[in-house]
Amino acid sequence: MNTEPGLEDMAVVATTATEFEAQTKAAVLRSEGIDCTVTRNAPSWTGHVSISPTAWGVTVWVCRQDLERAQGVLHQAVADSVDLDWDEVDVGEREDQLPLRPVGQMPLLAKVAFAVAAALILLTVLLALFAITL
Repeated sequence: MNTEPGLEDMAVVATTATEFEAQTKAAVLRSEGIDCTVTRNAPSWTGHVSISPTAWGVTVWVCRQDLERAQGVLHQAVADSVDLDWDEVDVGEREDQLPLRPVGQMPLLAKVAFAVAAALILLTVLLALFAITL
């Protein structure tokens, strides 16, 4: 006797744009003891031709009997993540001893390279304009 649920016993709990988002939702469900499966949706008659993967998405499936509980778990996970105060999160100590630079401060060598590149671009544009006028 096969105890595996069939397609008629499954229900869609979420359809997402990316595999990462679907797997994240699946991990939340599994952490609450809800079995689930993640599948890519077929892009229908177009084959795999599409501008973006959001055209067909990724689906998270659960057993029909777990659908209501799974929806509640996902809803609660979103509600909990919105209330997260990142200023109170302990991210631990740095593992490296590299010096930190203030954001926006470019090293001297990078400034020189940028100036040389800008001068070469300007020179190329001026030479092209001069060649057109001849």
